[in-house]
Amino acid sequence: MTQFEKDIFDIVSRTQGIRASQIAAQLGADKKQVDAVLYKNINRYWVQDMSRKWYTAGKQPQITKTRKEDKKPDSLLAGLCRYYLSCLSLDEDKTISAPLHSGYGVSYVETGCFGDDCFKEESTIEFLNKIAKQRNLTAYAGYPVMVDKIFYPRTGENRLTLAPVFLFPIEKTEGRYRIHRVPVINMAVVKKYGTRDANERVYELIELENQLGLNRYDTEIEIKELTERLQQIRQWTWKENISPSAINITAPLNSFTEEGIFNRAVILANGRSPFTLGLESELAAISKISDSDFMGTALYQWIHGKSDGKDAERPSAPGDIPLLEVLPLNTEQEHAVREAMHSGLTIITGPPGTGKSQVVTELLVNTAWSGKKALFSSKNNKAVDVVESRLNSLGDRPVMIRIGNNRYAYHLSELVENMLSSNADQSDISCYDMYRKAYSEQAAVYDSLKKEKEKYISVRNKADRAEQKFCLIRSQYAGVQMKLTKENVSKLQRALCEYEESHTAALKDAQSYITQIFWFAAREKRIRSFNEKVAALNEACKLCGVPPIEPDTAFETFPRQRERIAASIGNLHTAVEYFNALDELRSLRPLEETDKMLIEQKKLLAQTAAGLWQKWLAARPLSISVEERKEMSQFVAAMKLIGETDIEAHPDQKERFDRLQKSVTRFLPCWAVTSLSAKGRVPFLPGIFDVVIIDEASQCDIASALPLLYRAKRAVIIGDPRQLSHICSISKAQDLSLMQRYKVDFNWSYSANSLYAAASGMASPDQIIHLRDHHRSHEDIIAFSNKEFYDGKLRIATDYKKLNIPRGITPGIKWINVCGETVKYRGDGAYNAREAAAVISILRRLVSDNGYSGSIGIVTPFRAQAETIREGLCRNITLKNYLDTHNDCLVDTVHKFQGDERDIIIFSPVISHGTQSNATSFLSNTGNLFNVAVTRAKAMLVVVGDMQYCAACGIKYLEHFAQFAQECGKTKMKAAQEEPEYTEVYPRVSNPEQVSEWEKYFYSALFKSGIKTIPQYPADKYRLDLALFSGDRRLDIEIDGEMYHKEWNGELCYRDQLRNQRLYELGWDVKRFWVCQIRDELQWCIKQIKLWQRQS
Repeated sequence: MTQFEKDIFDIVSRTQGIRASQIAAQLGADKKQVDAVLYKNINRYWVQDMSRKWYTAGKQPQITKTRKEDKKPDSLLAGLCRYYLSCLSLDEDKTISAPLHSGYGVSYVETGCFGDDCFKEESTIEFLNKIAKQRNLTAYAGYPVMVDKIFYPRTGENRLTLAPVFLFPIEKTEGRYRIHRVPVINMAVVKKYGTRDANERVYELIELENQLGLNRYDTEIEIKELTERLQQIRQWTWKENISPSAINITAPLNSFTEEGIFNRAVILANGRSPFTLGLESELAAISKISDSDFMGTALYQWIHGKSDGKDAERPSAPGDIPLLEVLPLNTEQEHAVREAMHSGLTIITGPPGTGKSQVVTELLVNTAWSGKKALFSSKNNKAVDVVESRLNSLGDRPVMIRIGNNRYAYHLSELVENMLSSNADQSDISCYDMYRKAYSEQAAVYDSLKKEKEKYISVRNKADRAEQKFCLIRSQYAGVQMKLTKENVSKLQRALCEYEESHTAALKDAQSYITQIFWFAAREKRIRSFNEKVAALNEACKLCGVPPIEPDTAFETFPRQRERIAASIGNLHTAVEYFNALDELRSLRPLEETDKMLIEQKKLLAQTAAGLWQKWLAARPLSISVEERKEMSQFVAAMKLIGETDIEAHPDQKERFDRLQKSVTRFLPCWAVTSLSAKGRVPFLPGIFDVVIIDEASQCDIASALPLLYRAKRAVIIGDPRQLSHICSISKAQDLSLMQRYKVDFNWSYSANSLYAAASGMASPDQIIHLRDHHRSHEDIIAFSNKEFYDGKLRIATDYKKLNIPRGITPGIKWINVCGETVKYRGDGAYNAREAAAVISILRRLVSDNGYSGSIGIVTPFRAQAETIREGLCRNITLKNYLDTHNDCLVDTVHKFQGDERDIIIFSPVISHGTQSNATSFLSNTGNLFNVAVTRAKAMLVVVGDMQYCAACGIKYLEHFAQFAQECGKTKMKAAQEEPEYTEVYPRVSNPEQVSEWEKYFYSALFKSGIKTIPQYPADKYRLDLALFSGDRRLDIEIDGEMYHKEWNGELCYRDQLRNQRLYELGWDVKRFWVCQIRDELQWCIKQIKLWQRQS
């Protein structure tokens, strides 16, 4: 042992679990020299653990291994994970490689160094810029490089390929290229040197990652140590000394003829993301855990069928005040947030434009507000970016971390620095307390108004039920309702009893023997008493509207009269119940007024909530201790350094930075990450988050969600099954075979089920919350999807004032008929040149001629058509420049528009004369894609295509849409252009089938009282029963017809509320009368209208 080796041995002996960088620092030596000695004598004098810490031989801790061996993996979870690993293996090619000699241009470029220094080379930048222009390609830095011979059966040749051992994704942020810090091992190398079994190969890869420490969240990643360790544990064909600081470039790779691993570095491109490998790694790790290791997580609930439980402890807001609505929520949205705050599983679904993103934002706000942690995830970056931006923009202090590349890291440092530089003081706490008190008081007022509304609905329904019974006897009691009271009916009942008693007393045969002897003396008095009781009974009958008894025949007709009056008393109680209910209903505040007050109170609550949220954020820095402020300050400095240099080259600082990152999450409780980017970025610990929220779940496969569910205690799944769905390339036969092998139930199917479908299948009905208020599109646009895809369940609540409508153009749907020719293009592809030219022409008229500056989307089912339109735009330089300057314009297939919205959507269906069966077959299976396409439009949907062909193309949804577009223009509401005709008789209207007899009756009654109304008046998207104008004031008079002889349930009431709210926005007042009020209290109803007229 040399002196240098002895010095290293002494340091390791004194400090068990020391890193190579620390040894080098103590010796004042070059770390490369220390590494060389350590790896030369590994397992002889010292050993290294998976986190790359060094111990003298025999001193390495064995605690983790012993504990793991004592536990058995959860069999259900293990089988499911192995199933998904096999599916992923079939679904994507795991190798990332490039031909050594390519006849199709350059597919890789060699570099003389590894790391960010390689971006100084002109050839590297040129290659990366070329890759950036191509779709579906990702650039990677690879080192070292394996050269392999691949046999091609079709040609019978052996060809040389290169495949890097380690792959580092390359990111471009702020105009600069950077290498991602976490590498993955290339499956091509494992395939070369490992087992032949594809399924076992995945586990071999995972085992290798564990041995290298790549699956540990807190492990430093240094390429030098990775390669040194790999050479020690794998006896592969190492052709050169592997040293990233001395990369060999004496001979180009394309001159090589032998196989092996060489000390070379390359930049190459591939269509497969290595983040999928990260998913496989986490699935393999989960497959080995025991049930006790993940009990209490959302994943445990899913695996063992306990998704319907509630948390034992329901989270509450500070001060135990109500739900914080920074953004106003409707009833269903509020219910969704409340349910998600405590339920083990919540499904939130709704068509486009129903405010799912608003629910997510409010849920995150209330999670942070409750002192909890949330993880938000989606399959695409855009959805994650939107949520992060929306949440953090609600206040001056951030609460969400966007996990991702260096651009996000640098932005995070700015947010934390702003928090630390806050000048918060005691006044912020005082303001916070003031806002909290105000919010509690306003919430109490709002709750009181809701209870008042609930009482009105209850009384209204009670009166409705009573009226249904009263209808059977109404004719008997016409005009007596003002006298008919409970007291009068009781008086009639007592008078009838006294009538019966006096009649019995006046019958000689009914008396005792003694009374009969002296009957001559008693008879006259008793007859007189009987007549008095008859008179009293008749008086009671008169009050109750019951025909009286003829005094002359009263005695002889007693049995018949008694039965008649007794039968009437039951009916009288029914009438009393009805008229009492009417009186009670009349005594309450009108529902329209309560609704108006609720709307105003809701706005006030939202304003106060926004202020409360701001003050809560402003006061938070005061709760940071001196030590915490010091750590956060160091974190900011570290984040800035990361933006300028590679922290991986400084392992001690890297280790400290990891600790700082965990500390800062206390003040940034919400995390956001794409579903495949969690590995190495989000701590892989069970239940570390209180809730995971997964958006666009109908597009998400189940496999990628399991590691996210493992990290959380509860799950919120958001999606729309009628939009884009999960797509995979494995066949149904392959999937069934794998399900058979791993004994997996159908609901876990990788190819057949999305995450949304799986979650819906295990949820109870009360855990699935439907959002139905649509706020995005013009009614004509959304009406088709509502009917075709959503069973008419949507409520249209779009505020037309917010629509960006082109000048002089009517909003809604417009079909431009173009009879072109469909040309087949590569497989199922197709394009239509005439349609493409028409799209360009429409764009020119819309933006250049009209000066429109709204957002525009041009959507088509076929990529070839999208390319044809793009090429047409490129040839029209003036138009393209105008669009780039004034309009947010996107031309693409439907997939690029998921989660997006545009003021105008131009849709090119492509199919026309010449359409082949393959294109028609493709469209027949893409109804959901069409739904996504048309529901992106807010103000206008312009279809450019062959209407006649589409109307008979055999594709049901397209045929239905062509028919809908034809009818749409005919059925649009048109405001009355002639002076209304005021007559006593109800005038003719364009929609008589929608007019009830009671509307006509009330119209005439009002006219006779001097009140002239306009029937079926068009206002926005509604028809008003009767419209009344008084100066600048406008009144909508609604008569609920006899169809309302049923419970006025939440849906009926809510639709009326939405209608009222929209009319309030347009400046209308609303009065709603029940048909029975018109029938039985006509004068009172007329009086209400006159009172409105007299109001100033």
